[in-house]
Amino acid sequence: MINLNSKTKETKPRSLTIDADVFLFDLDGTIYLGDVLIKGVLDMLKALNYLGKKVFFLTNNSSKTIDEYLVKLKKIGYTATSEQIVTSTSAAIMYLKTSHPGKTVFPLGTVPFTNELEKNGIKLSENADIVLLAFDTDINYNKLWRANVLLDSGALFVITHPDLTCPSDIGNMPDVGSLAALLSSSSGRKPDIICGKPYSLMADIINNQIHVNKDRVLMVGDRLYTDILFGINNGYRTLLVLTGDTTEIMLQSSDIKPSYVYKTAAEIIN
Repeated sequence: MINLNSKTKETKPRSLTIDADVFLFDLDGTIYLGDVLIKGVLDMLKALNYLGKKVFFLTNNSSKTIDEYLVKLKKIGYTATSEQIVTSTSAAIMYLKTSHPGKTVFPLGTVPFTNELEKNGIKLSENADIVLLAFDTDINYNKLWRANVLLDSGALFVITHPDLTCPSDIGNMPDVGSLAALLSSSSGRKPDIICGKPYSLMADIINNQIHVNKDRVLMVGDRLYTDILFGINNGYRTLLVLTGDTTEIMLQSSDIKPSYVYKTAAEIIN
């Protein structure tokens, strides 16, 4: 393991197998599964820091705040800054504040998610202009019912991300895409706006922080229709890892083709 805090002379890390200036990592299924760190990934992240590469974490999981992700990364041994974390919640807040300032929102999300909305000046209401569906691990029937009534009445339908499941160490969890399908079935409404990967709002946040050609950016993730398509849609190179959602069989049958395929993100370091 590379000890970045050692006072002794550093040993130069092994070479990169993919050279880039900016590395964008998905979290669930790419860096960890639930609370279990994927083997070798921490050493790889520390090596990228040693080499002076810019590292960001892009997650569609809107059940946690940026501060919670910072704590989780620190627990696994990696110290990040808030600027390195971009979530679908960040993208949703940016969208609401720029495109619908002053509009009220009915959120389906966790308490940290709704607190984050209020912290950023989003007005919440039971009779809202906008239904905002996030990864609500506290979902209940009354929330779904109220959302359906609002959608029937013409409220804008916004979802944080389209993931059908969220990988974990004990099995997949139903995610926003699955809940959106339920509401679409009951209301006859498809989402009007999707804020997270593979769409451009999260890329806008990243592009405001980096100043390199897009072909020097590598998007690393485990899911074809969000992570890899996000990279393709926004002009980045892409690396699919097989530690989460996507299997080799799924890759072979998909029209979405990554630039590279590795068994694990740890293989970025040779």
